Amino acid sequence: MARKKLQSSELMKATEKLLLEQGYGGFNFSALSTLLNIGRSTLYEYYDSKDDLIVAYMNELMVNYTDELGAIVSQENAKSQLLQLIELMIKYAHIHNILKIIPLLKSDSDAVVKMKQNFVTDHIHIIKDIETIIENGKQKKVIRGEIPTDILVNLLFNTINKPFSLKIDNKAWAKWIWEIIYTGMKV
Repeated sequence: MARKKLQSSELMKATEKLLLEQGYGGFNFSALSTLLNIGRSTLYEYYDSKDDLIVAYMNELMVNYTDELGAIVSQENAKSQLLQLIELMIKYAHIHNILKIIPLLKSDSDAVVKMKQNFVTDHIHIIKDIETIIENGKQKKVIRGEIPTDILVNLLFNTINKPFSLKIDNKAWAKWIWEIIYTGMKV
């Protein structure tokens, strides 16, 4: 197979696809090279092991998520923040399935060890940002103040996973979640 220059974005997208479809056990450089239509040895030019590649993907995923979340936190309009938060959480709903892989990583490379150490800190930072958005909504009287923030955080995390049986795009799903949370179901 002829050598092909591998784009990082293409590699990360294929890594995500394979991880979500096959899980950690089904993820390997053979399957990934087939998906990318490249030689398996090409992958080894970039990463020493599948764990190192998975960690690079997870790190990129977390950076993208936290950057987008930070942009939402920095806004002033509480209603807009909440809708954008729901859209962001739906966009990255697959992150929960990906993070389940962390305990399965076997490598003791520096990258894997560091990612495992940073995971708790990153998770706490995300929760704090979401709490900040909710508290802003309470201050601006967009959210009822008597509802405990931790209940709202958990509600948001548990409503973002769209059932596969629903034939609706993520934007519409976010809109309906927002409508139900913000205005309720009452006629």
